[in-house]
Amino acid sequence: MTFRYITASLLLPVLLLFITGCEKIEIPKEDQVAASSQVYMAAAARNMNTPVLRMADTTYKITYGASYGGFQKPAQPISVEFINDVAKVATYNTQYGTNYAVLPESCYQLETLSSVIPSGEMSTAPLAISINPTKGMVLFKDYLLAVSIKQVSNNVKLNTALQTAYYIIRASLDFTDFTDYDRTQWSVAGISSEEPAEGANGGLGMHTIDGNTATFWHTKWDGGFAPPPHWMTIDMGEKKTIHGLVMTGRQSTNSGKPNQVKLEVSDDSTTWTDAGTFTLQNVNAVQRFFVTTFPEGRYFKITILSNFGNVPYTHLAELGAF
Repeated sequence: MTFRYITASLLLPVLLLFITGCEKIEIPKEDQVAASSQVYMAAAARNMNTPVLRMADTTYKITYGASYGGFQKPAQPISVEFINDVAKVATYNTQYGTNYAVLPESCYQLETLSSVIPSGEMSTAPLAISINPTKGMVLFKDYLLAVSIKQVSNNVKLNTALQTAYYIIRASLDFTDFTDYDRTQWSVAGISSEEPAEGANGGLGMHTIDGNTATFWHTKWDGGFAPPPHWMTIDMGEKKTIHGLVMTGRQSTNSGKPNQVKLEVSDDSTTWTDAGTFTLQNVNAVQRFFVTTFPEGRYFKITILSNFGNVPYTHLAELGAF
């Protein structure tokens, strides 16, 4: 029989191993042993957790928890304390050059800040983070949530490299979730200028809500151009929630199609709420845009901040909302 001695440079000093000539024992390297018998967050081992939630008044759940890494299951229960680690968001942004906002505390809740890895088990029970995106999230905005293990019991080591799990959380929607509003009762309540000299092409603001893409609104050009910015106010006839706009360009290659468009919403066409700015493409096709805040009002106003070709006029075939 033979004897093998392991020096103090390995994990267990001066440990004598008894083996037979036909046995083969794998002796763990020091770094392998050091990485074991530690508590960590399994979610931290993933590159990034990126749940995308539908913007709806409902509660979604994502999981967190602690795991135990070792060659043997723990002989005693291990208590684990978690922390909603808000400070780690700024640290992450600095380290990786990102600019994620902290997930608003009003829209989520951790199931518990303490749990136990039972003796003979390798992890806590799955724990849930409950999130309602309508309680504070902005549509299409990326937020960062950091959950860390604060401490563990029984002198068990904590794997600091896998101590924090990061979740990039976004509330999103799809255009198929909505139906375009009926425009039968809509009317033009105000306009910067229009051009009746367009004749069969239309030229008036009302031609953006007539359901005919062959006609279009055109700002004044007969006898001189009206000065920009050009705008139009629509009266929907009743108060509605504006989830987004639908815009169709004039069916031509002419310069003047809207590029940057500002949206405002009002109950009385006097006091206006800014609902965002949209960037259109220089195309004839239908283009749809979400509003991030879902304002309510009877009136909405579009202002053409810039156009393709940088000309003093603009034009638009169809305008709708959903």
